[in-house]
Amino acid sequence: MASLKDEHKVLPGVNENRAALTFEERFRQFGFAVLLFILALALGGFFSTGYFSTAQKENNNHTLRLYYERFGRLQTEGKLKMTAPFSNSGEYVFRLDGDFSDNFQPGNISPQPDRMFSQGKAIILVYNAIKNHSDFSVTMYVTPTTPGKAVSRVSFNNGPEIRFWQFIYP
Repeated sequence: MASLKDEHKVLPGVNENRAALTFEERFRQFGFAVLLFILALALGGFFSTGYFSTAQKENNNHTLRLYYERFGRLQTEGKLKMTAPFSNSGEYVFRLDGDFSDNFQPGNISPQPDRMFSQGKAIILVYNAIKNHSDFSVTMYVTPTTPGKAVSRVSFNNGPEIRFWQFIYP
């Protein structure tokens, strides 16, 4: 029968590190739970498209709705959808401002605007003579160019703006 003294006998050629063995044991105990937690966050959309990421905002006078993703990844295209009710003037002017032009590169815009230009840091999309008598939607695909939090603003026909934030992971 082996005594306790024999159990702690160091084998030749084996260099045990007690701190490393303790870390490994703790990781085995809690690592699986941490991995499941990270997986649940990813499935929920905390890192990209999903339940926690999908957002919708409306301005104060209900003339503009914005659908977007709160979380995104650097250099991965995302979608902004701006919807405005029927306008008697027939002209629709959307203005994107704030950190938008510094942190995002606009891509495909559907439908294509009649005019698109920048004014300072703002990007302005102009649609003329829209004959649609229902809500008008513009879908813009954007690519984040810098990681971190970006606070942007969007407005419609010089009405109240919608402030929204997006966090871009590297």
